[in-house]
Amino acid sequence: MEATLAGLSFRKMLMLVCSVSTIALLSVGCLPQFTESSNRLVYNLPTELTVAAGSELPGTGIRYERMDDKGAYLLIKGQQALKRKGDSVSWSGYLAPGVAADLRLRIVWFTDKAIYLVGTAKMAIEGAQPQAVPIVTSSAVKFAGPVAYSANRGAVIPGTTVVYLDKTADGAKLGGVEGYAFRQMGDSLIWEGTLRERVYCRLEARVIQYDEKGIRVGGLVTLWVGP
Repeated sequence: MEATLAGLSFRKMLMLVCSVSTIALLSVGCLPQFTESSNRLVYNLPTELTVAAGSELPGTGIRYERMDDKGAYLLIKGQQALKRKGDSVSWSGYLAPGVAADLRLRIVWFTDKAIYLVGTAKMAIEGAQPQAVPIVTSSAVKFAGPVAYSANRGAVIPGTTVVYLDKTADGAKLGGVEGYAFRQMGDSLIWEGTLRERVYCRLEARVIQYDEKGIRVGGLVTLWVGP
C-alpha cells in the first residue's frame, strides 16, 4: 500500500512533478544532453526515494535513524539532523564510479519503518557506453522522468543502441532493434540496457517526428543505479 500525504499518493505526486518537468522540457529543448565526443549523458529527472529505518540511501551516506514526536532523525555527513515533513534533504557526489548526482529532495512522509522523499535529481554519467542487455531493477536508487531526444540520420538515439537509418515508405527505419525495424509517427520505441557498469536504463518512448535529416522521440526514461 502506498503511503499518502493528505490523500495524495506518492505516485500522483511524482506524476505531477513529471507533468511540470515535461512543460519545462518543451520550453528549454531536448534533455538529457549528450556529447558524443565525451560519451557524457546528463539527465534532469523528478524522483521518489524511500529509505528504510536503520538503512541509508545507497551511495550517499544519508541514513534514516529513527523518529519520535519531534520528527525524523537523519544522519547526514556524519551529523545527526532532526527533520520534519516538508524539510529539505540535499546531496551531491558520486553514487557510483562515473555517476555524479545532485539530489534536491523534500520529506513528504515518514513512519517508524521508512522515510519518503520526493524532488529532483540531476545525473551526469561519464563514459557512457550503452549496451542492450537484460537490466536489474531491484536497486533502491531509481530515477524516472520525461525526456526528448533528437538524432540525425545515421546516428544513435542518445542513451541507447538504436540507430535512425532513414525515412521510408514504411516509416522511420531503425537499426539496433529486435524484429520489425519501422516506426510511424506515434509508434512506440522501447529500449533496455546498461549505460555503464551499475547503471541500468529503460526508455519507453514514441516517435514524435522524422524526415530525411533526422528523428525526434520522447517519452519516459527510468534509471537504476545498482550495487
